[in-house]
Order: sequence, then C-alpha cells, then structure tokens
Amino acid sequence: MEHKLGIIGFGGMAEYHYNTVRREDIGIKPVAAFDIRPERRQRAVDLGMKAYDNVEDFLADGEFDIVLVATSNNHHCRYTCMALDAGYHVICEKPAAMNPDEVRKMIAAGERAGKIFTIHQNRRFDRDFRIVKKAIEGGYFGKPYLIESRIESANGNGCMYNWRGMLDHGGGMLPDWGVHMLDQMLWFMGKPVKSVYANIRKLYSEEVDDYSKVILNYEDGTIVQVEVTTYGPIARPRWNIYGDKGAGVMQGMGDDSIKVRRIKEDNYKENSAPAYGDNEYTTRTQNLHNIQEFEELEVTAEGVNSDWGSIYKNIRDTLDGKDELLVKPEQVLYCMRVIEAAFISSAENRVVTLD
Repeated sequence: MEHKLGIIGFGGMAEYHYNTVRREDIGIKPVAAFDIRPERRQRAVDLGMKAYDNVEDFLADGEFDIVLVATSNNHHCRYTCMALDAGYHVICEKPAAMNPDEVRKMIAAGERAGKIFTIHQNRRFDRDFRIVKKAIEGGYFGKPYLIESRIESANGNGCMYNWRGMLDHGGGMLPDWGVHMLDQMLWFMGKPVKSVYANIRKLYSEEVDDYSKVILNYEDGTIVQVEVTTYGPIARPRWNIYGDKGAGVMQGMGDDSIKVRRIKEDNYKENSAPAYGDNEYTTRTQNLHNIQEFEELEVTAEGVNSDWGSIYKNIRDTLDGKDELLVKPEQVLYCMRVIEAAFISSAENRVVTLD
C-alpha cells in the first residue's frame, strides 16, 4: 500500500523528514504541509507539496494517511490529538510533549481513533549506541553495573537557539538531547527504573536547562548515568561501561568502535586456590587474586543497523501489518515520566522513586 505524509510545522527538521521518507527503500510520499510562516509554505510548494496556512484546511485534505507533527514542543499535544481525531496516524517529533499528562491525552486520542501514535526516536539507530548495545549484549563486559552516556558541546549557550531556549515552548537541553539519551537506555534496559536522582542547572541560559546529570538506579544494582551539557570545552568520553568482567570506552559519537579491556576468560576462576596460604581471610578474598591478565580488543560497527530511516520503515511495515511498532506509546510515556522525575529530583534535591 502506498502511504502519503502530511506535515504540521515545516521547519528544518521537517525537511529532514521530507528527504528521508522519499528514499526509494522507504517510499512514503510527502504531499502537504501546514505552517504559519509564509516563507516555509513557499518552501513546501517549491518542493512539490500543497501548503496550508491553517490546520483545519490541512486536516480536511484527506490525500495523506500519516501526519508528522514537527512544531515546537508546546504544540505537540494539541496538533497530535487533532490529527488523530481527524483519522490520521501520527508521528510526532521528540520530546512527545511538555509533561506526562499531555502524553496520556495523546495516547488516549490514538486509542479512541484506532490509529498509530508514535514518536520519532530515530537515535535508537545511532551508530555509537548500536555498537555499545552490541558489545553489552555480546557479554564483553560481563554483567554491567555502570553505564555512562554523555553528550557535551563546546559551543556554550549557542546550542539553546530559537525556541529551544524558551521555557514556555518546551526548550532545554534535557528535553532536546537528553530525551534521546534516556530513550536509548530505557529501551535497551527494558525494565522499570527503581529511582531517579538528578542535578539540572541553568549555567548560561536564562530560561532553560543547559546542564543535566540524571542517574537511574535499577533493582538489580545497575546504574545508568546520562549527562548532557552545552558547555564541554574538554571532551569527555561519549560512553563508559563498567562490568564485572571488563570495561569499555568510546570517546566520540563518530567513533567506529568501542575499546574494551577485560579479564581473560581463563584467568578468572571462581574456585581457584587461595594465593597466600589457607586461612579464613585469604579464602574470603581469593577471587581478588584470580585476575592475572587482561586482554584489549575493539567491538566495531560491523553488523549493526545504524540507518535512521529504519524508524520510517518500521512505521510503514506496521501499517501494512508486517511488523510491530518499535517506539511504543507506553515507552514514550515512561520516558516522559523519568524526565519529570529528574526535574522534581533536582528541584527538591532528593531521590524520586518510580512505581
């Protein structure tokens, strides 16, 4: 079945979507756009689409079956619900909305209409994340107990541009970049978070956060730390992973591999003899002496899927009954709840538990 796309908010990100869906291997046709700015409507026309200056006429078009909402964050809930109520499937840009209650309204609208509602979390296909995922799932670190994910920019508050620097528009570094990083880890971990502790600051921005550290604690003892800032003049690693059998580091998002240092398998034996005599103390600490040699290696991007277009392929195939939706509404809501918990934790300087 041929699917056609209508776009609400034809800004820079919308042009990325326009170019992506038109790929031969995706095959979704963008046919219409609504934007309040005349110059962006003209741009849509120049690209061969119909352009609307009001949302009601846009939603009455009927030529498309999928709507992309790519406005500022404060309009996501309203336009998503309007499009769902009008009978369209909806893909919304991240973050889903301003708060969990808005996401609940969006989910309810999708259920009421019997239509797909999903969020464009394309960074589940980031190459760096996929390499880390491959390494952890391959057992290169043993059982991870600490995963650090970090994005830093050397550009200062220049990153908080346009509406992204406006609180009432849903701006801020945690909703902008942090939502991607949290979505990656929540999806990968695939289990509930026990508690959240965060430190969120306005270092250079007048209205919104431009530094955030969010720590997720899990029931099994795993710690996930997500750190994002606009100010990072000395680059720290994009990823650090520590496990009971080894550790890994990836310096930059563009790296082709993660460097691993781990205990050689034949040098870690649970029942080996004590190293210094046979008494209570050496018996209790004998495993400390079993780590004699390490090996160093790299886990590369070979075999990983790092195509951002995979999000649209999944949506297309889900609509055609050939696949299951990847970015599920309940996952979107949970991520927004974690972000809300992080802001509460920082404001009140306390650990916030999640049921």
